[in-house]
Amino acid sequence: MNKVGGFLQRMDLCRKYAFGKMLVIGSTPPFKVKGYGSSVDIPEFVMDEVYDMELSDEAQKERVNAMIEDQEPFEGEELLDAKCFKRAA
Repeated sequence: MNKVGGFLQRMDLCRKYAFGKMLVIGSTPPFKVKGYGSSVDIPEFVMDEVYDMELSDEAQKERVNAMIEDQEPFEGEELLDAKCFKRAA
């Protein structure tokens, strides 16, 4: 989770424009990190560092909802921890 936290801290530049969630899953090392992000009206200088994912089909929407809700198991594996990156008010 330290690596996930460090990544989200470095992405603080995007906080005004983005929302995301990252999960650490698995029951034994090496653990897996899964995540998603969404954003609107991101300036070009931010896009140089981050990309946006479109939710174009129902399977992606269901996967994102499972991540937001911390559903366990996630993709058949134990959910160990989760961090949320949300827009600053």
